[in-house]
Amino acid sequence: MARTVAVAPGGVPRVDLLPRSEIERREREALSAVWVRICLLAVLLAAVLIGGAFVWNLFAQQRLSAEQDRSQQLIGQIAALSDVSKALATESELQSFRADAMGSDFAWSGILDKVRASLPAGASLTGFALTPGASPAATSGEDATQKESAAKKALGLTGTLTIDSPTAVDLGSYVRSLRGVTGVLSADANATTSGASAVGRFTYKVDITFDQTVYSGRFAEEAKK
Repeated sequence: MARTVAVAPGGVPRVDLLPRSEIERREREALSAVWVRICLLAVLLAAVLIGGAFVWNLFAQQRLSAEQDRSQQLIGQIAALSDVSKALATESELQSFRADAMGSDFAWSGILDKVRASLPAGASLTGFALTPGASPAATSGEDATQKESAAKKALGLTGTLTIDSPTAVDLGSYVRSLRGVTGVLSADANATTSGASAVGRFTYKVDITFDQTVYSGRFAEEAKK
């Protein structure tokens, strides 16, 4: 059946004589053309994405290969420096060992000068036997005042002094004065002998202990490393 189209006043009369089936066919063809275009665009987009992924993968592989080569170079450089690293480690160990071994280092002249200065008139120091004590304890977290206070209480040198005098010496009084000498932790009379070295001379032995302030401390910095 033909469609009847109303004619607007003043317009040209038009009549759609196409059958319904033809109109539907044309609509289907137009819709099919739209879907074909959509499919083509989808295929094109997929191809672009696949191509982009391939290019990105190729770029990533190149970067990975470059980084692997760089890693191998760094490993080779580290291996070349292994001897230096071992030498530095050995040096550090030796410094630590030296600091431990020499922690009780001291100057004999300074210690003996302190003893000689305290001798009675006419007396002389003729011998001594002193043994160093333990190395100073680690006090890295303390200030200088605390370290000095700890050193004054810690055991340093221990041993005996031999004193010769042409006259009798009040050993008790001398020992008490010796205890007041800087660096002396304790002092006690040991023995008195007359005429041991020569007739009319007196020989005295005194037990003495010095604190750790007599240590030189020259290796203290090495002990911290």
